[in-house]
Amino acid sequence: MRILITGISGFIGGHLYRAAPKGYEVWGTHLDTATEDIDAARVLRVDLRNQESLRAILDGVRPSAVIHCAAYSRVAFCESAPTAAWEMNSWVTSILAKMCAESGYRLIFLSSDMVFDGTKGRYKEKDDPQPINFYGWTKLAAERHVLNAGNGSVVVRVNLTYGHPVAGGSSFSEEVIETIRSGQPYHLYADQFRSFISVQNLAQCLWEIALGDFSGLIHLGGSEPTDRVTFARKLAARVNLDPDLLIPITSKAASPEIPYPKNNTFDLSLASEILKTPLLDLDEGLAVEYPS
Repeated sequence: MRILITGISGFIGGHLYRAAPKGYEVWGTHLDTATEDIDAARVLRVDLRNQESLRAILDGVRPSAVIHCAAYSRVAFCESAPTAAWEMNSWVTSILAKMCAESGYRLIFLSSDMVFDGTKGRYKEKDDPQPINFYGWTKLAAERHVLNAGNGSVVVRVNLTYGHPVAGGSSFSEEVIETIRSGQPYHLYADQFRSFISVQNLAQCLWEIALGDFSGLIHLGGSEPTDRVTFARKLAARVNLDPDLLIPITSKAASPEIPYPKNNTFDLSLASEILKTPLLDLDEGLAVEYPS
């Protein structure tokens, strides 16, 4: 069984590639970032925006499933470069969904909690999405293409993910650690609540979904939703760093020009029902990502 993962030089894609179960032939794509500790024969440098290159990869690999991680995920970047963000996040996904459906390949697409406006929290899969920033709109448009393609496709909405990158990309937790380790203060949005999830826990869940028979829409996050300040203080305690350098602020004061949802926590009832992989709480997840 062959699996193709796009974006393996990113934070989630890198972990997913390295967590592949034994017995599967796993291929990966990347664009700009060189990767280490990989089977170079199965890692392809490609610009997914080139339809001919994308078709050539699918025809060459002929995967049973494609896990699509590649994206522009920085909210600020998407606001400042909407054309590039739309092309990569939405248009590429629409083309990939069409090609997979035509060839009979199952597609697992990583979306985001940013498809919600953050007014209520504990969002269920059936709740109506209403993005308030451009990144969220690119992901919502992509979701619709994937779900309309059928063929057992899956949209996985992922909440804020933490841990140490193994191939490239960045994470919220690493930004916090690097900043306060250098002796500089780190300003945190005290008014943002998320279902923080360990990247290794997430990778296990994604592999279970990819190799299973679930189709449709599902939310993934950690089992202990909280605000950014509380999370960062637990992180600092875990890695023995000074919590006094964590400075609470409001998201409006920090980035008044970029709208951020206040409470994008998830209801995880569906994931808890269908997955054997447990969704970890903060202490469990931090112990996995930052062992003593």
